[in-house]
Amino acid sequence: MELNEILNYNSPEMRELFYKIEKTNSNMVTYLEQNKPSLFGEQFLDNNEVCEMLHVSIRTLQDYRDKGLIAYYKLEGKILYKLSDIKKLLEDNYFDAWQQKK
Repeated sequence: MELNEILNYNSPEMRELFYKIEKTNSNMVTYLEQNKPSLFGEQFLDNNEVCEMLHVSIRTLQDYRDKGLIAYYKLEGKILYKLSDIKKLLEDNYFDAWQQKK
């Protein structure tokens, strides 16, 4: 590019710049979604995140709470779950198919 050329939206340099900005923005959004901040070294999830993670409905998740299958915090109507408790729930309910055949 020469010094006398004017950059506009359609110039290759500007298109490349916009592409890099969009790519950076996309990477940042992905990172923030996957790396939630922690409190005292623990990550907390809301109802929707847990439902998505376990592939269950809100009603099923409520049944898990009612039956005491899953630990939770309730603050002013907001329900939160520790990620470690979700992992524990899954580990406690793991049945090894190979062990059952013996």
